[in-house]
Amino acid sequence: MMFCSPISYLDYTVHMKIFTFLLPFFFVCAAVQAQSRHTVDVTGMAFSPAHLDVTIGDTVDFVWGSGVHNVRALSGAFDSGSPVAGPFTFSVTFDQQFLNDNPFSNNFYKYQCDIHVTAGMAGSIKVVTPGIPVLDLAPDLPSAGSPLTFNIWDASPNSTVLLGYSMTGGGPFNSPFGLALLTPPVKLINSLNADSAGHASLSVTVPAPMQGRSIWFQALDRTATVFSNGVFSVFN
Repeated sequence: MMFCSPISYLDYTVHMKIFTFLLPFFFVCAAVQAQSRHTVDVTGMAFSPAHLDVTIGDTVDFVWGSGVHNVRALSGAFDSGSPVAGPFTFSVTFDQQFLNDNPFSNNFYKYQCDIHVTAGMAGSIKVVTPGIPVLDLAPDLPSAGSPLTFNIWDASPNSTVLLGYSMTGGGPFNSPFGLALLTPPVKLINSLNADSAGHASLSVTVPAPMQGRSIWFQALDRTATVFSNGVFSVFN
């Protein structure tokens, strides 16, 4: 599968390269960060703040003193359960294990209160991972037969970025130098050139036969030998 133009998304016989042989050269940088706690107030029909940027390792406490609410990520990454009356606190720690277990585009997690979402009670959390390239899809919930753009941010300036995929699972796969969030066999989509700001992108059209198929993506900064976050998607 090579995402070139013109591209055949599931061409298993032409332009397909095995990504696995590159894994011994990969390395995951685990940046040591001071861990912080953040509070999201669940009051009335709103989350406050409605959007929050946190650093990997941080904990978010959702706190409501009254009313009946719950907190559920649309991706299924976290869920407080059925709506309950306050006082109540629900906490989520956004550490590396959380990201590995919940590989979502741009480390961006939307959530809602199920019984008040029609009143606009929703929010989002983005996990910032200093020193690690970030892979995101646009749109983050792609559809078969529609355009899809891969963006890799925060790679090394002017570096080569490898974009890989697995149709089997999200790993983890232990290479000698780090953790790949792809299950072998891993295939190479394409080799991209990052610009001076460390950004690389690739636009494709998802073929209609991909509807309902699951796929896992991950990128590698060849210069710094650092993996991006993993991204899981099911094409609508």
